[in-house]
Amino acid sequence: MHPRLVHARVESPPRGVQDLTVDDADPTVDDAAGHDSLVAAGQALTWRARFTAGSRTAIPLSATCAVVVEREEPAPEGWHDRFVRGLAHRLAGELTIATFGAGERPAPVSGEDADCAELLGSAIDGLGRLLADLEDAQTPEETAERMVADTAGTHAALLGAVADQRVAVRQEDGFTVHSVRSVAAGASRADLERARSRVGLPWPSQAGASVGEELGLARWCTAMQVRGHQMWSRLQDDDALVTDLWLRDP
Repeated sequence: MHPRLVHARVESPPRGVQDLTVDDADPTVDDAAGHDSLVAAGQALTWRARFTAGSRTAIPLSATCAVVVEREEPAPEGWHDRFVRGLAHRLAGELTIATFGAGERPAPVSGEDADCAELLGSAIDGLGRLLADLEDAQTPEETAERMVADTAGTHAALLGAVADQRVAVRQEDGFTVHSVRSVAAGASRADLERARSRVGLPWPSQAGASVGEELGLARWCTAMQVRGHQMWSRLQDDDALVTDLWLRDP
């Protein structure tokens, strides 16, 4: 397969594969492979990161264009891969430093010792949350519940105020689709569009030093690739932001 450019027709990020078009469509590529290309490109534009669907890997070139290639070897890691590994390394470093500091002085008699003890507690707590994340990720029902909760939290954070929020679930073509619908309180159409374009991005992206919940839905990017899930966002009734989580059935 030669590299193919996929463009979003109007919406960016796209609301679904219907918003995408392929340059120089190859008649030798079957419908399933073509659909994989559109899905990969749409997800790459949604998350603004490399995304793999089936054997196709899409790399966003701009807000509305992605290049799709056949995945012949492991693709370069994205920010989410570095984040997960970096978090583990950071926790290990904090545990090592804090444990050493606490072991050197048997009693916290100074502010420095108290800081070591606090750092150790923080690192242990963070490690516990990370292990819980990994354990929960093995259970599809718990994973779906947490992803929906993170989606709802992301909507609330991006919209600022939510007048009403509801979740609907349906089955479709081998997927369980969880739709999170949030009605904004006093938000303009432009505000809703800005929020929709940021649903797949980590927030806050630069502020604060915390990790985990503060990433919102973006923390699930890698998990969604591995399991063949999809995420699309759209506006509804001029006052509602809807994010559809297409979670592939086990």
